[in-house]
Amino acid sequence: MTTAYRSATWLVVLLVAIAAALALAGCSDRQAGGGEVEVLRPEGGPEPGGVVEIEEAEARPAPEFTLAAAGGGEVSLSDYAGKALILDFWATSCTGCVEELPEFQALYDSWDHEKVEYLGVSLDSSIEVVEAFMASREELSLPMALGDDAMIDAYLGRRRTIPAARVIDGEGMIRYEFGPGPSTDQVGAAVERLLAEVESGSGG
Repeated sequence: MTTAYRSATWLVVLLVAIAAALALAGCSDRQAGGGEVEVLRPEGGPEPGGVVEIEEAEARPAPEFTLAAAGGGEVSLSDYAGKALILDFWATSCTGCVEELPEFQALYDSWDHEKVEYLGVSLDSSIEVVEAFMASREELSLPMALGDDAMIDAYLGRRRTIPAARVIDGEGMIRYEFGPGPSTDQVGAAVERLLAEVESGSGG
């Protein structure tokens, strides 16, 4: 009886430890529109200085959207016609998402905005939450908007796993899909590839 009791006790302790570890690695939350959001932060990633391998998604037209923009006004897919556009799906409650924003900022600062643009699409509950967060991070000047249910479902599906990124080319086609997990290295490589295609196509 004592041995069995001790075994059961250790089993409970082990299960609690596993649950705690899973809670640290990922969680679910309710964000925009009450949809279920799965937040993941996978380990790993490319080695520093290593080759970033990327694969194209099956190209498809990027769904249209018009979203409330941080700072006022609206932003639509048509605003980016002729440019590559990176959609970064994130939320203020997603630690992995927040941690890679400075990396997206570095990419954003390096791009020619006549050719490449970035839009952070927040899955938070309101644009005010996004604006308050950005105001607290003076080092960030990334364009942000609040995703709505229709747009989020169109790009991420009902599971809504973040962080995630989509890369749209100048013709309005989704060419790359990254995530779940941090993806700045892959996004940077995808943008370079798209720009090289444009340069080659123009005879440059």
